[in-house]
Amino acid sequence: MPDGAGLAGSAGIWVLGTFGAYLLILIGIGLWASKMMDTVGDYVIGGRQIGPVVTGFSERASEMSGWLTLGVPANAYGTGIMAFLNGLGMIPADLLAWAGLAKRLRKYTEIVKSVTLPTFFATRLQDDTGMVKGVSAIVLMLFEGGYVGAQIVAAGTLLQILTGVEPWVGIVVGGVIVVGYTMLGGYFAVAWSDYFQGAIILVAFIILPIIAFTNFGLPFNDLASVGGGSFTSITAGATGWAAVFGIISYAAIGLGVPGNPHIMVRFMGIDRVKNVRLAAMVAQLFMFVAYIGAALVGLYAILAFGQGDLAQADNAMPRLTLSLLPGPIAGIVLAAALAAMMSSADSQLLVATSAIVEDVYHGFMNKQATEQQLVRYSRYVTLGLGGASIAFAYLAKSTPIYTLVLDYAWGGLGAAIGPTLIAALWWKRVTAKGSVASMVVGATTMVVWTQLGSVLDALGIMPAQEASPFLYNLVGVYGLFPAFILSVITLVSVSLVTKPPSGVEDHFDVFDKPLSQVTSQPGSGTPSYVTDGGRDVSPKAITEADNIRAHVVESGYWNDE
Repeated sequence: MPDGAGLAGSAGIWVLGTFGAYLLILIGIGLWASKMMDTVGDYVIGGRQIGPVVTGFSERASEMSGWLTLGVPANAYGTGIMAFLNGLGMIPADLLAWAGLAKRLRKYTEIVKSVTLPTFFATRLQDDTGMVKGVSAIVLMLFEGGYVGAQIVAAGTLLQILTGVEPWVGIVVGGVIVVGYTMLGGYFAVAWSDYFQGAIILVAFIILPIIAFTNFGLPFNDLASVGGGSFTSITAGATGWAAVFGIISYAAIGLGVPGNPHIMVRFMGIDRVKNVRLAAMVAQLFMFVAYIGAALVGLYAILAFGQGDLAQADNAMPRLTLSLLPGPIAGIVLAAALAAMMSSADSQLLVATSAIVEDVYHGFMNKQATEQQLVRYSRYVTLGLGGASIAFAYLAKSTPIYTLVLDYAWGGLGAAIGPTLIAALWWKRVTAKGSVASMVVGATTMVVWTQLGSVLDALGIMPAQEASPFLYNLVGVYGLFPAFILSVITLVSVSLVTKPPSGVEDHFDVFDKPLSQVTSQPGSGTPSYVTDGGRDVSPKAITEADNIRAHVVESGYWNDE
C-alpha cells in the first residue's frame, strides 16, 4: 500500500470486504445465467426475455455508472448549480430514444433475427457488399473496446484512492471479475448485475442528499457567498460566447445516446414491445432522481469540505459518503460505486464481442456456424477482449477517465453510429453508401476535434480569447456537437446522390404494424418465438399456455387424417 492508507481510512476494510462480497454475487449471477445460454441471441441480447423494470434500470446503469457516481458530483463541486445542466441533453435525448427508436428497433431486429446493429444496418439498407456491416463493426470494436478499458481504469483508480492498494490490483481484480461473469452469463448476467448495481446507487443518491439536508439545510443560500456567486449561476459565472458554448457542450452530450450500442441493445432485448413504455418510465425516473441527487451531493461537498479544499474533485462523493454514513453502510455505497463502473464495462464488452463473432465471423467467415459454435466462440472472444482491455487499462491508468470516455468512446460512437440508426428507422431515402460515409466522417471528426486545440496551439494559430471570443470558445466546444452535425450532413448529401434500396415501403410497413401481425402473415411460417405472439390477434392469448396452444394448433400436429 502506498503511504499505508487510503481516503476511506478505517472504513477501508468495509469497502474491501463489501466489494469482495459484491464480486462474489456477480460471479453467482454469471453462473446462474450461464444455464440459459443456448443461442448467440441468448448471449448477446438475452433471448429477448428481459422484463421492463430490469431493462429500464439496466439501460441507465450501463450508460451512467462512473459518470454519475463520481463525474456529476465532481462537476457540481467545481462549478456549482451548473452541474444540473448534465441532464439538459441526456434526459430529453434518452426520452426521445425510448419514444422514437425503441419499438421500431425491437420489432425490426426480431423479424430479421438480428442481434446486432451492424447486421440490422446491412439488412435494412440492403447492402450486399459488406461495407456497412464491416465499417460499423470496426467502429464498435475500436470505441467500445476503449470504453471497456476506461471503465476498468476508473474502478482501479477509485479503489486505490479509497483503500490505498496499488492501482494494478483494482484493475486486474476488477477486470478479471467483469470478464468472468460476462463470459459465463452474457446479456442475462449483464442486465441483472446492472439492475442490482443501479438500485444501490439510486438509493444512495436519494439518501445522501436527505442526510446532508438534515445537517446543512438547503445549500443555495450558503453557496451564494462562495466563489463570488458563480456557484449559484447556471453558467458558472461565464458570459457571452463562453456561456453559449458551455451550455451547447452540456446539451451535446445527449447526442451520443442513439449511437451507443450498449444502450440500443436494451431496446432489442426487452421481452415485449408493449413493455417499452414501462421500461422508459423506469429509466426516466431513475435518471431524473439520480442526476438531481448526484448534483446535490457535489453541492453539499462544497459546504462540508470547503470550495477547492479537496485534492481531487472526483473525491467529493466518496468523502461525503464517508462523512455522513456509518462505516458498513458507506462500504456498501462505495463498493456499489466501484461496481457501477464495471456495469458499463460488461455491456461494452458484450457489444464488442458481438461485433467480432456475429458481424465479422458469422457474417463474413463462416455463415454456416451453428448456434453452439457461436456461443462458444463468443465466450472465447469475451475472454480475449477482456484480457486486452485489462492490459489497455494498465497502460492508460494515468489518462483522465472522462477524457477517455466522453472525448473518444461516447462521442465517437454517437457521431459515427447515431445518425445512421435514426435514419434507418425513420428516413426511407437513406443509402448504404451514405451511411458508410457518415460513419467515417463522424468518427474521424470526433477524434480530430478533440485534438484541435492542442494542434492549433502547436502551430501557433490558436485564436486568442480577447481577439476572437467566438472562435476561441468554438474550438473548446464538446467535439460531439460538430462531429454529429458533419456526420448528418454527409449522410444526407451522399444518400441523395446515390441509389436508394428497393422495397423500403415494405420495411416501413413493418414498423407500423403489431409484431405478431407481421410474423403471422401467410407465408411467414410459424415463428420460432414471438414474444408478443397472439396478443394482438384474434383469438387473443391471455396466458402463455394460450400462446403455446396456438402454436400447437398452427403446427397441425393433431390433424392426423
